Amino acid sequence: MKKPLELIFWIALVAFLALGTLIVLGQLLGVVLLSPGVVEGAASALNWSAFSSATACALAAFALQYIPGTDEKGADQ
Repeated sequence: MKKPLELIFWIALVAFLALGTLIVLGQLLGVVLLSPGVVEGAASALNWSAFSSATACALAAFALQYIPGTDEKGADQ
């Protein structure tokens, strides 16, 4: 059960970091172009996906805390 949750965690982490970067770069482009529509559009187009992947990452991290694994020395618990 731990491996699938770790996979979900890492995929969601990469996804929300990439989406957040795209939102910021899109907004930066809108500021440089002096286009408020681009600034607003970048956020509105990607917000739902970024928030959803961040939520999936947080839930996976929360669940991973309760799954027994290995201790700091590498021994199974």
